[in-house]
Amino acid sequence: MRRSPSQWTFRANDCTIGTPCRMKSLAQTVPSYRLYREAYGESGDFWIHCETIPERTHLHNWEISPHRHDALFQIFFMSDGAGEITGDDGSRRFKAPCAIFIPPGEVHGFSYSRDVDGLVLTVVSDRLKTLAAADRRVALFASEIRIIPTSPEDKDANFAIECVRKLFEELTGRAHCRLLLLEPLMTGAIVALVRSANAAGAANDGLDDRDRERVETLATLIAANFRAHKPVSFYADTIGVSPTHLNRIARKATGYSVLGLITQQLLEAARRDLIFTPTPIQGIAYGLGFSDPAYFNRFFRRQTGMTPGAFREAERRKQALGK
Repeated sequence: MRRSPSQWTFRANDCTIGTPCRMKSLAQTVPSYRLYREAYGESGDFWIHCETIPERTHLHNWEISPHRHDALFQIFFMSDGAGEITGDDGSRRFKAPCAIFIPPGEVHGFSYSRDVDGLVLTVVSDRLKTLAAADRRVALFASEIRIIPTSPEDKDANFAIECVRKLFEELTGRAHCRLLLLEPLMTGAIVALVRSANAAGAANDGLDDRDRERVETLATLIAANFRAHKPVSFYADTIGVSPTHLNRIARKATGYSVLGLITQQLLEAARRDLIFTPTPIQGIAYGLGFSDPAYFNRFFRRQTGMTPGAFREAERRKQALGK
């Protein structure tokens, strides 16, 4: 009997692949699908779907031909079984427990073992674009297909699994206010996978323990001081290294310079205030340490492509539509 998601147990990691895989050249010759709309009668504001992997694969004899989804991304969580993911570059094997991330537009096909089990999350790509714009690490992660081992010891991977389990429960249930939970749970799953993948690659970042500790100290200092718009030299002097060295280790560890990390912290705080508070944009600008609201407008637009007012209005429209 097939186990429900709440009954899954995760074995010690025996996933055979932990590296990104690329499959692009078939994109011009394979079909592009918009999943689920016709089969499930979903409305025009559909943006997320979750189902068990066997639910669809057994209908196709556990073989899914190469295809792509131009406007969707997918996350597969394999709790049991094994298989191959195929494309123009050939085939790559995977074995549970693992997660597979498929970006929009990437060609992929599957050959599963008959004992495969797990969940697949399918989401409209606009949601991924928003997260990628907010953090470069998400953008890098989402740039290609990823096969990510999961294990009981990996707290981030297990948090991602729990987010998707809860999404499945909310989407298949009728609990009050369930629509309000969908986007936070989806965001939690992606962020946790990014953290898990980054942690797996940390051993190859070229930093010693001392420099990793400096990067952690830098993150703490930025969180406490980003509203003061302090120069890079302040952080370097506090940590006890040169600005050049601090920028170098920050880039190795995060992909950002020190200024880039400060910018991301400001953007995160700005987005949060614009979405979750009624504070006027001028008040948000002053609260973030900008002496001129016009400069805050230019800063926000340069980083996001939208003015703060347009961003707030777009988010309010999403909320009004129950997204």
